[in-house]
Amino acid sequence: MNNENKEKKKVLFKDRKVKKGMFSAVAVVFVIVAVIAVNVFVTNKNYTVDVTSNKIYSLSKQTKSILKGLDDDVTVYVINKKSDVNSSYAQVWKEYEKESSRVKFVYKDPSLYPNFTKKYVADGEEAAADSVVVKCGDKYRFISSSNYVSYSYGSDYSYTADSLQLESLMTEAINYVTSEETPVIYTLSGHGEQSFTSGVTSSFEGDNYSVKALNLLTQNKVPEDCAVLFINGAQKDISENEKNLMDAYMKKGGKMYVFLDASVENLKNLYALLKEYNVVVQKGVVVETDSDHFTQYPIYLLPEIESAEATNAQYDSNIYVLAPSAKGLKEGGNEESGYTVSPLLSTSENAYSKVDTTSSTLEKEKGDIDGPFHISVAVSDENEGRMIVTGCTNMLLDDIDQAVGGANTDFVLNGVNYLTKQENKISIRAKSLKTENAMVPAFDQKMTLIMTVFIVPLVMLAAGIIIVIKRKKL
Repeated sequence: MNNENKEKKKVLFKDRKVKKGMFSAVAVVFVIVAVIAVNVFVTNKNYTVDVTSNKIYSLSKQTKSILKGLDDDVTVYVINKKSDVNSSYAQVWKEYEKESSRVKFVYKDPSLYPNFTKKYVADGEEAAADSVVVKCGDKYRFISSSNYVSYSYGSDYSYTADSLQLESLMTEAINYVTSEETPVIYTLSGHGEQSFTSGVTSSFEGDNYSVKALNLLTQNKVPEDCAVLFINGAQKDISENEKNLMDAYMKKGGKMYVFLDASVENLKNLYALLKEYNVVVQKGVVVETDSDHFTQYPIYLLPEIESAEATNAQYDSNIYVLAPSAKGLKEGGNEESGYTVSPLLSTSENAYSKVDTTSSTLEKEKGDIDGPFHISVAVSDENEGRMIVTGCTNMLLDDIDQAVGGANTDFVLNGVNYLTKQENKISIRAKSLKTENAMVPAFDQKMTLIMTVFIVPLVMLAAGIIIVIKRKKL
């Protein structure tokens, strides 16, 4: 009996081993099949994961929205052999093809098509490898690969790559070639207005706007094709006739964007025009007392971004707009006008306007104006007229804009697109290739200093003392 039981146990043991072996084999086969299936799926779907800190190879939500809304086919001709294209550029282009079947990339080997670019580039200009021609119908835009990456020149005479601008250039080009018309922004001249920087002009052109100068003193009329009349920091007042021309333009559903220079006062006619639209310009320059709303200096404002149509892209997005030396704005002056005023940027409750800008102190003095203020407002009426007034022309300076990673330019472009009722058009910010400086409010700077210099060391010292005392008692 004992031998018979032993034999049965051996058989059962062998059966279990066979079953375990079969189970293991099936599990291995299943895993292999699963891995192959996943690989086939990933390959067919061109699925990738962008693990770069700045999402260099990912497309923004705005670009995806534009691509999904395309009604026409867009062909992108890449000037290079497909096998020789820069891998970083190729990865970005793959994302465009993934997002829209309307976008097609065609590679043109210069050795096989030496004359292909002659139609698209200026005389004497050469198309560098990886440059592209974005085309839709008869409309096209050439983008040189030399512009894909922006560089800064250091004090040690070296160049450093700052940002990858490929997505912004590509999306702007697609936006341009698929647009049926190009709206015109007219900038008022003849009053010492500040000129747009090349970067601001490029941003407008990238959003498919044309920029032209307008002198109403000589032309005596706002052109019919004016999409937006822009006044950028006038140093001298407009004439009574100019005021009437602008008023007539607005009453026909016109669009205006007015930037004010805080150092300039007594623009009687211009301020009177704004007052008709229920916007009252305050004297002096705004001073902030709430350290959450300024950085470095109390006049370097970090205003609150309010919820409005013109700020939807930036509202509640954890970014800052920087407004150094700004004029305060308040609603009023013409309550029965029928104009609706919507704040875009606002100060804290404790801000005030320093009326005497030559004073040796920023402390509040007699005659200074109590806040809060708006730094930027949007005005609309029943005739579809729209206006934005912003009390800080310094926002458009390159160094100020760069301090907040281009958020100021985005704010202005979003405002222009709101005025022209093209809110779906946006500015795609370049992808940074370096560590960016953070814009930190003054209060946060002080708290960080206190925490790192005092509180953390004291806590560590106290913890050490407690541990020593406990060990002595043991």
